[in-house]
Amino acid sequence: MLIYILSRGPRLYSTSKLFSQAEKRRHNVRVIDHMECDLLIESGQYKVVFNNEVLLKPDMVIPRIGSSATYYGTSVVRHFEMMGALVLNSSIGIQNSRDKFRSLQILMANHIRVPTTFFSYDMHYAKRIVEQKLGYPFIIKVLEGTQGEGVFLIDTEDEAERVLSTMTSKKVKIMLQEFIREFKGKDIRALVVGNEVVGAYMRMAKGDDFRSNIHLGGKGVAVVLTEEEKKLAVDSVKCLGLQVAGVDILRSARGPMVIEVNSSPGLEGIETFTGINIAEKIIDFTEKLRL
Repeated sequence: MLIYILSRGPRLYSTSKLFSQAEKRRHNVRVIDHMECDLLIESGQYKVVFNNEVLLKPDMVIPRIGSSATYYGTSVVRHFEMMGALVLNSSIGIQNSRDKFRSLQILMANHIRVPTTFFSYDMHYAKRIVEQKLGYPFIIKVLEGTQGEGVFLIDTEDEAERVLSTMTSKKVKIMLQEFIREFKGKDIRALVVGNEVVGAYMRMAKGDDFRSNIHLGGKGVAVVLTEEEKKLAVDSVKCLGLQVAGVDILRSARGPMVIEVNSSPGLEGIETFTGINIAEKIIDFTEKLRL
């Protein structure tokens, strides 16, 4: 197969691991920087130009689109889709997952348990929502943040007014979300490939930080999911229109709930803490899609 990995960093762990696994299977694989691609519609044809080269139609595209490049990155993915190329994660699926509130809307519509969440263009009623629905502490999330960035734990009314005022003045899109006390500083990352959870680990925050992200100093340990959690993860990925994704799960008093789905999940953490070759499983899956 001719495989394009859309990534801005060929030396990044996830990109290089996928590249090496594809090469081991004797595939013709290239890393293409999607931000350096030019998109052309000409005489009824869709063309992607990269470094002055008109790219051949690939057999498979593996998108690794960062949050800062969502708009243009998904435009590139869509162009390959219009060319008739198979794409591991669709442009619509990536967009669905990248907008945090949109993803929760879709998850809720598919009967997947999510935290109580409030979003409004005008945060005039935010204080009332906190008092009536969320209570203190609660979470503020920037809608397009990633890896724990743009996530704040708000403990007091004064802190809420300060942060909300700052976000509003900067016209940053945010949502308010209930804080799950019983799972503070922890979450579970389940990696879904197709219809299977191929690995999962629990991330635990460093010190008093409520964010469990490994790159913020947290640690991880392999974890065994319940059948309910496995189904929750697989259903979440499917309903968002994805095939490969990381699903972040909290174990709440009301049962497991999904807080986020990542369409370009990092592989280093989960491979390190589980000992599972996730990249190999992703390449296995891409091969099966071609059958």
